Amino acid sequence: MAGPQAKPDSSLPSRVTSGLVGFAVLLGVVYDGRILLFLALIAILIIGSLELRDMLRNRGIELNMGFLLVGGVVMLLFSLPQLYDVYPGIPWREIALGLVLIGAFSNELIAGGNIERFAYSLMAFLYLPWTLGFFLLLRHQPNGDIGLWVLTLPLLCSLANDVGAYFVGRFFGRHKLAPTISPGKTVEGSIGGIVISFLVLWGYTSIMANAYPGSPFALFDPLRLSIINLLLSFAAQLGDLTESMLKRYCGVKDSGSLLPGHGGLLDRLDSHLFTVPLTYYLLSLLLR
Repeated sequence: MAGPQAKPDSSLPSRVTSGLVGFAVLLGVVYDGRILLFLALIAILIIGSLELRDMLRNRGIELNMGFLLVGGVVMLLFSLPQLYDVYPGIPWREIALGLVLIGAFSNELIAGGNIERFAYSLMAFLYLPWTLGFFLLLRHQPNGDIGLWVLTLPLLCSLANDVGAYFVGRFFGRHKLAPTISPGKTVEGSIGGIVISFLVLWGYTSIMANAYPGSPFALFDPLRLSIINLLLSFAAQLGDLTESMLKRYCGVKDSGSLLPGHGGLLDRLDSHLFTVPLTYYLLSLLLR
């Protein structure tokens, strides 16, 4: 039986171009690591929050934007590695979360107790500001020099999964992965993304282990890398499907129109919001 024929995709050139440009800009911001990265995360927080607000309004749901934006800045400030350097052992992010929740609860009590708005705002807070803080933490894990390359690892994993799943699914995909959420995604594409990601991470960690023999990259033997890649690939694809589920719930095709061929900012960040925090926790376990 002949395999499925791939249809021409007129949006592919713009998708590839904007994807490569976006990835290059992201690497440049990550390279700076401090002021530029912090300011970029503030910009992502604002744009992403506006995209969430606009999507949910299609369902008649309003977000507490003060909670999301002011609380988000507080979370990012409490995620700065300098705090952990000067005052180690203090759970700064948990303190920030507690302060933000107290403020949000107090606001709802004064404003009339809109439980639906509070629930969706809390979901949005955990989805965006909470996860963005891990970009700052991972960029300096275990230090500012090697942290650049450590943070690049989940970004590469997400990109490899996206590219691998797209092309493998496009040419060989037959079995739907999540037809009610994202009809275009296939089981074959998912497996292809995992395989391509492993090859990319294997090459990347091998280069980094030779360049930095005493770094965490030296811990990535083939078996350990296989497990880490599987977990990160699952997180990347889960992040993608989560965004697809949210868009389907809100009745929109894209989260926005910021990026040509890709939709909104959240359409490009969806998998990173899951892989970066997971990488931070996995690396913390490995370095114990």
